[in-house]
Amino acid sequence: MKIAIDAMGGDHAPRVVVEGASLAASRGVVPAERMLLVGREEELRPALEQADLSGAEVLDAPQVIEMHESPASAIRAKPESSIVRGMKAVVEGRARGFLSAGNTGAVVAAAQLTLGRLPNVSRPGIAVPVPTTDGSPCIVIDVGANIYCKPVHMVQYAVMAGEYSKANFGTTDPRVGLLNIGAEEGKGNPLILEVHELLQQTAGVRYAGFVEGQDLMSGAVDVVVCEGFVGNVILKVAEGLGSFVSRQVHAAFEQAPPRDEVKRAVGKAFEQLDYAEYGGAPLLGVGAPVLIGHGRSSPHAIMNMIKAASNAIDYDVTRHITDRLASGAEKTVS
Repeated sequence: MKIAIDAMGGDHAPRVVVEGASLAASRGVVPAERMLLVGREEELRPALEQADLSGAEVLDAPQVIEMHESPASAIRAKPESSIVRGMKAVVEGRARGFLSAGNTGAVVAAAQLTLGRLPNVSRPGIAVPVPTTDGSPCIVIDVGANIYCKPVHMVQYAVMAGEYSKANFGTTDPRVGLLNIGAEEGKGNPLILEVHELLQQTAGVRYAGFVEGQDLMSGAVDVVVCEGFVGNVILKVAEGLGSFVSRQVHAAFEQAPPRDEVKRAVGKAFEQLDYAEYGGAPLLGVGAPVLIGHGRSSPHAIMNMIKAASNAIDYDVTRHITDRLASGAEKTVS
């Protein structure tokens, strides 16, 4: 039941990753014994001792795939990298899941090459939890793994994201929306209109129809399905908007310092917008739970990634996705 953790992934690895793992152990999220830290052993051993994380296992991986490297080339050129070695540890049965705040493209490529796709999955998708006004995150899929979507891909995304919502957020019967330029029947391009028809016929999917961009954070649905190109644009705009609003608020506070209770209220509101609270983005549709984090992930974000990976493993989300696609969705779109 170990979780393979890419200790060399991220802007400030391995220090931040080890600190995040230590935080997860000290707060009872996941015991150290369930962690397999993958990276340069000579760097990790002293860091683990300093963080009082001696119970964690270390898997030596002398190579590191940097953020700027081409994913496909790096996977071939660096078979002893922390990303590739971590994926192989899952295949070998040393771990049940993998997480990394490193090169996203390399994680996606290595997962497909090493772990493979689940039965009946045409294309894996990256799902991102976004905050909503009712407090329960909405899962947006896909946000960049597949920019050339076909109808079958998007129907499978609906199924897979629904199972992940159950695993990590306790949703019992996820409501699924399809992102469109309007909520009225007949609107949208040919791809969206075909997916709309298919989702209405897909057994086990609680399809709520079209949703628009402003609905993502309203709590109207639990899952929003979109093309990877569109989803990636949404993700980047949301990140940029969050940073912009944060800067504007801090600038306003400097000019007119608010009372302590106002600071606390604003701080609590911004916590809900922080990507670190949601445990990274799952790559759904591959042979084991894989979590992808932001390169600038903090120890708190790493801790929540570990928690999300643990939830997905404990729920056995890959088996649930496999069973759901075998029993329903793949028959509808075959």
